Amino acid sequence: MHRGNNRQDIFRCEEDMLRIKEDIFYALEKSGCQLHAYVIMTNHLHLLITPENKDQLAIFMQMMANKYVRYFNSKYERTGTIWEGRYKSCLVDSEQYLFALHKYIEMNPIKAKMVKSLDDYKWSSYAYNALGQKDKLIREHRLYQKLGKTVKVRCKEYQSLFTELDLSKQNDTITQATLRGEVYGSANFHQHIEKYLTRPTKLSAHGGDRKSKTYKNQVS
Repeated sequence: MHRGNNRQDIFRCEEDMLRIKEDIFYALEKSGCQLHAYVIMTNHLHLLITPENKDQLAIFMQMMANKYVRYFNSKYERTGTIWEGRYKSCLVDSEQYLFALHKYIEMNPIKAKMVKSLDDYKWSSYAYNALGQKDKLIREHRLYQKLGKTVKVRCKEYQSLFTELDLSKQNDTITQATLRGEVYGSANFHQHIEKYLTRPTKLSAHGGDRKSKTYKNQVS
């Protein structure tokens, strides 16, 4: 997730929306990352990405963000950054939580009361994943491909999953995992990932002393 500085609108019109999509596509091509779901709102965007490695994710985000800053500053005759610091991210347990992330991302326009039906919002991956509309940004995750052998079947199954998934107990967990840089997944997934990391995959419930060395190691 990346958002505008002070939560200002950084996608102000259709031209801006189209431009960030082009910048996303450019950065995906150059970095080798794959995008499975996204939504572009007026002051932020969400991206569900599989990178080749953690370095390529950083390269993708830097390319996308920098290209859009140059466009935005030139168009609106301003200088300086438009982004609120570094992007926020979390590692996802795809086997159990991939489609929860799909819904969390694509439901943003509904939660923001921008539209009554997701069919009416064209700046997200819902049109591709649920309706079968072409979108050059999307590379289907293997779990999405397993939904069916044809586009029609995959879309139908995706719509059913989308309707059935209850995120009432997950929305806050996903948000906090993203903002805090935690792992979003099962207990077994946390244990698996901790073998490869030098820090916890989940911060303590109360966050701890923000000035302490332990806390800084958790969030660095």
